[in-house]
Amino acid sequence: MEFRKELLQAVALLEIRARRDVTSLLSGDYRSAFRGSGMQFKEFRQYEEGDDIRHMAWTVTARTGHATVKVYEEERELDVMLMVDVSGSSLFGMGKKRKLDMYAELIALIGLAAVKSGDKVGIMLFNDSATFYLPPKRTRSQVLVALTHLLSQPMQKQKSDLRPALRYARNVLRNRSIIVIISDFLLPSFDDEFRVLTQRNEVVLLHCYDDAERGMGLEGVYEICDPETGEFLLLDGNSRHLKQQLTKEHMDLSDRLESLSKGMNADYLCLSVEDDYLQRLVHFFRQRGPARL
Repeated sequence: MEFRKELLQAVALLEIRARRDVTSLLSGDYRSAFRGSGMQFKEFRQYEEGDDIRHMAWTVTARTGHATVKVYEEERELDVMLMVDVSGSSLFGMGKKRKLDMYAELIALIGLAAVKSGDKVGIMLFNDSATFYLPPKRTRSQVLVALTHLLSQPMQKQKSDLRPALRYARNVLRNRSIIVIISDFLLPSFDDEFRVLTQRNEVVLLHCYDDAERGMGLEGVYEICDPETGEFLLLDGNSRHLKQQLTKEHMDLSDRLESLSKGMNADYLCLSVEDDYLQRLVHFFRQRGPARL
């Protein structure tokens, strides 16, 4: 498959911008945010002279009457899977950037940070089905291929449904993984499929939106095209009622996604295309705390 020169230049620029933030993400302790202590429990054994007392298993010691310690082993390599929405709504943008442009920069930042940390990164693109899957690899070119495919996907009139992609991910992911889902989540409920995936994997929802979708910055009357249906609509940006309705719908969706995430031990972050979203993501991982895998 050949890609036009402009597309390859865009990918190169995305990589350059993301690499400026990779150091910040790594200095924010990316590995502890994703990997906890770097060690995982293996077994119990009887205490021997010289063992670290901090690893004493006091409950087991009390129950058996024998001094017992916990034995740990080095945690395995980590797979990071990026699941990215390539439905028509990804093309929406009332300002200088579309949601798709934000998706691309988020992929570049997370992907390059993962590879630089020695982890494998894969990508899955989805609309109402999984359209492209790149199994996890530990190479910088993996991220560039992912970006190139993202920006070359046909998205116009493509509807969105996360459920088939979640089922597909469950079948193809062999290792327990960190799964980052990047979408505006303007799609059908996916609670059941999400619950199954979180039982084995650690999941982060990145809820991306344009400020106009929550009623901000609208003035005047707009002719807009629904990118998922191709239908043209008139939007009265002067209507107070419309702005209030958009704000309420956005807040309801955000609350539902956050509640869903908390209930399943996942993480949630909303990002506006008007934000400095790369730095917000860096801050999010700094504050996130140890991984729960």
